[in-house]
Amino acid sequence: MRHTIATALALPLLLAACGPAASPPSSEGTAQSAATEPPAGLAARSPIVIAHRGASGELPEHTIAAYERAIDEGADCIEPDLVMTRDGVLIARHDIYLSTTTDVAGRPEFASRKRAAPDEDHAGREDWWAADFTLAELKTLKARQPFEGRSKAFDGLYEIPTFDEVLALALARSTPERAICVYPEAKAPGYHESAGHEMSGPILAALDRAGLNRADAPVFIQSFETPFTRLMNSLTDAPVVMLAGTQEALDDAMSRDGAPFWDGIGVTHAMIINPDGSPTGLIAEAHARGEKVHTWTYRDDGPHRPGETSETEILAALKAGVDGFFTDFPATGVRVRDAFVESGGQGEGR
Repeated sequence: MRHTIATALALPLLLAACGPAASPPSSEGTAQSAATEPPAGLAARSPIVIAHRGASGELPEHTIAAYERAIDEGADCIEPDLVMTRDGVLIARHDIYLSTTTDVAGRPEFASRKRAAPDEDHAGREDWWAADFTLAELKTLKARQPFEGRSKAFDGLYEIPTFDEVLALALARSTPERAICVYPEAKAPGYHESAGHEMSGPILAALDRAGLNRADAPVFIQSFETPFTRLMNSLTDAPVVMLAGTQEALDDAMSRDGAPFWDGIGVTHAMIINPDGSPTGLIAEAHARGEKVHTWTYRDDGPHRPGETSETEILAALKAGVDGFFTDFPATGVRVRDAFVESGGQGEGR
C-alpha cells in the first residue's frame, strides 16, 4: 500500500564492505534453515542494487546459485520472476515457456509436451509451457544460460527453485545488519488466471509462511499488469511496484481510476535519461507523488546506447536520483553505487 513505502524504501546508508567475495557455486546451493524472526526492515545501502534474476550475467538465471552469487557480491535485493506449475506452485522462471532456460528440449520423456502457445502474447510459438508440468516434473529439469556470449560452463548443474526456496535463502542469508530483500515479479498474472491459477493468493501465502507479508518487510511485489497491481495494493501492506516499459504504458496506468495504486515504479533507462544524457524529469515527477523509482536493466555485456557502458549508464541514473536499479551483474552495480555514495554523490531530488 502507498502509505508503507517510506518504511520499506527509505533505506539507511551503510558504507561498510559489501560482504564476502563470491565463492564457486555448489552443485545445487541448498538454502539453510530460515531464521525464526525475519529482519525488521531493509537494512542496506542506498540506492539499492537489485540482482536481476540473480547474478544472471555469470550463472544460469533464477537458480539458487545465481541468487547466492548475487548476495555474495553485495546485492541488496534478489529478483525472482514467478510463474506457476500445473499443480499450482510458484517457481522462479522469467518466461511461461521453458526451452530457453532449461534442458527440456533434450528430454525425450517430455517431447510430446511441446505445443502451440496457450496465450495471444506468444502466438506462433511452439514450446514447453511451465503450466503443463507438475513441480515434481520441473524439478527434474536443469537450468541453462539463455544469453549468447555468456558462459555455458554451468549449464545442467542447477534445478528450478520454488518461491518458497528463494524466500528461505533470503532469510537464511539475512543478518540484523543486512536484510536480503526479495523482489518478486508476477509474470503474466492474467494468463495464469485464465488457466485457473490466480497468483495473488499464492504469492501472499508464501510471504505469510516466511513472515514477510508486512509493511516493514524487505519485499517488493512488482507487475506489468495494472489490474494485478491494483489487486495486490488492496491485499497487502508490502510495497507494490508498477512496471512500465514505455512512457505510454506508464501514462496508461496513470489514467486508470484510483491511480497511482502503487508505491513505486519500475521503468527503463530510456524513460529516465534522454539521449543527450540529461534527466527526462520522470524521477522528479514520481518523487513529487511520493513514489520511488527503480530502473532496469543494466548489463555489462549489453549497454542501452552506443558509446556507453553499464557503469556510465548506472552513474547517469544515480545522478538523476534513481532509488534503485536492476542489473545482471550485481558486482558492477555495487561497485558503481558505492563509489558514487562514498564520493558524496547525491542524485537530483534526493
